[in-house]
Amino acid sequence: MLYFLFGAAILLLSILFRLAAVFRLSIPLLYALVVPTLFSGWYYSHQALAEGIWYAMLAVALLSWVYSLVRKIAALVEQRRYEKAKEEILIQRVLEASRNGGGTVRVDDLQD
Repeated sequence: MLYFLFGAAILLLSILFRLAAVFRLSIPLLYALVVPTLFSGWYYSHQALAEGIWYAMLAVALLSWVYSLVRKIAALVEQRRYEKAKEEILIQRVLEASRNGGGTVRVDDLQD
């Protein structure tokens, strides 16, 4: 029975750390588990500082999320601008071909 509880606890911690790694919260989670456990004397005598450190770690993780989101949005905007420029070039070529009496429109350089 003890082995079963120990195994379940290890499995739960494994899942918890995997989720924390996905959300970039491994260090704050490790801090929240280790400091009150191993350094309980220091933690309770400097509780405001210890919690401030933990909140700062969470704020850094939040900033990394915001930074990643901004980079993703910027990449999407840049991709949309690139596609819009290719579309404008194609429209220009079609209009030019129609002015010259039809013919073919070259699009092989517009492919990705």
